[in-house]
Amino acid sequence: MIINAINLKTKNNPNIFIVQTDDGEFVLHSDVIVKYGLTTGVVDDKIFNKACEDSKVIIATNLTVKYLNSRLKTERQIHDYLKKKNFDSNTINEVIKKLKEYKLIDDDEYAKIFIRSNTGNSKLKLKQKLIAAGIDKNYIDDELKDFDDYDSCLNSAKRFLKSKEINKSNIEKLTRRLSYQGYKWDTIKKVLNSLTNADFDDMSF
Repeated sequence: MIINAINLKTKNNPNIFIVQTDDGEFVLHSDVIVKYGLTTGVVDDKIFNKACEDSKVIIATNLTVKYLNSRLKTERQIHDYLKKKNFDSNTINEVIKKLKEYKLIDDDEYAKIFIRSNTGNSKLKLKQKLIAAGIDKNYIDDELKDFDDYDSCLNSAKRFLKSKEINKSNIEKLTRRLSYQGYKWDTIKKVLNSLTNADFDDMSF
């Protein structure tokens, strides 16, 4: 293979280069270019291919670290993010492996933080959201084994009713809200009964 030119891709990123060869153009990271001593002229195909693979991992890892800066992500979310960026499976797997080694992704820790940060949801709703995020069901069941739907529902109801009058209209709104959050009617009824002196078996108030 012959390298015809090595040019900076954009001024905004001094580490990404476009390498023009007789087989086409390739995007390489500066670290890889230095590591393999790539210059214009003839280069061994195996060395160049290895340089391309290494470069994809570095670029994908750097992108993912930026993606992680906003909030903790799951392994599936990282996989889907890199797939949308058109990285191949081997590159994605290498990046995920590195992130796990450096403790930058941890699905078990994600589940713990997510549950603590979303106490206004029922056990069912939390489980659904964690499954959607790609968390293993064993992690979810373990983290939710001591979760009390009644306490969570009661706290959610108190937050909603804060500074509101307890009347039929607000109770109906609260009931719809708690139902949307995934609480069962039996739990909602107990909470409503604890907050008022009414009997909500027939939804009369």
